[in-house]
Amino acid sequence: MIGCLRSWVAPLVWGITAVIIGVVMWFSPDYTEALWAPGHLSRYHTDVKSCLSCHQPFQGPIPQKCLSCHSKEIFATRAEPAVARFHADIIAKAQPCWTCHVEHQGVLASITTRALRNPHGEIIFRATGATSCSNCHLLESGEEGNKMTVLSNARVSHIIEEGEGAHRLGHFANCLKCHHGGLLDVEDD
Repeated sequence: MIGCLRSWVAPLVWGITAVIIGVVMWFSPDYTEALWAPGHLSRYHTDVKSCLSCHQPFQGPIPQKCLSCHSKEIFATRAEPAVARFHADIIAKAQPCWTCHVEHQGVLASITTRALRNPHGEIIFRATGATSCSNCHLLESGEEGNKMTVLSNARVSHIIEEGEGAHRLGHFANCLKCHHGGLLDVEDD
């Protein structure tokens, strides 16, 4: 079957392949994200200007690059104590950040989807203005693993009051039964 091909087909295929590779290589330095990025960054990293801020060429993201912005000292000064201790332990163990965190899932995506499943979906962040799970929960890490406890604060109280009973503790994980597609509309039953 291969012998049946005209003599000009193979050089044409190789030539087209070379042109495509050449175009990608030529435009890649100027439009790296458009050509290579697997998706948009989260709202937490929208200020990152270069792929090289997080990625090492041909290796992907590396913890040393994450630690240039998210150091142990930054966690100690900016994060809640439990979150700071949790991350200090991870940094001391030299565990890679992507064990828990993911990126390139879009602006509204949770970056901790591998570590903690967000039972509320993105809707809870939109509805409350929360920027982190720790706005409503206390994260405690222990020998049994991570534990999330609901805080007693103004944001949590507002959510409970707003739902007229539907938003009582223990029922938040069912929010997507009424709130569809990240919208704040409630479906009439």
